Amino acid sequence: MKEHISEIYEYLKEKKFKDILIYDLSKEDQTFDFGIIVSTPSIAYNKKLASQIMQDFGIEKYPEGFNKGEWIVFDFDKIVIHSFVVQTREKYNLDKLWQSKKVIL
Repeated sequence: MKEHISEIYEYLKEKKFKDILIYDLSKEDQTFDFGIIVSTPSIAYNKKLASQIMQDFGIEKYPEGFNKGEWIVFDFDKIVIHSFVVQTREKYNLDKLWQSKKVIL
């Protein structure tokens, strides 16, 4: 699984997501093994990158939060990606909630 996480990290980095942090939730959460939080500078850019993920991974249904665009959530079975506009990421601060679970690549 960690190999897969490294590939996802590289993909997100290549797509120009910022402040990519990966959290190991496997011992805490029964739903997801890993939570990934990324930032984008604007709603338009967040939606653009989300659309790119949809295209690259063959996702036909818009992910949760796509219409508003401030916080878009992708559910990839055991991995969840939270794509935030910077201000929204600061407001909800999932990083603080998960800080003890960070995975360093």
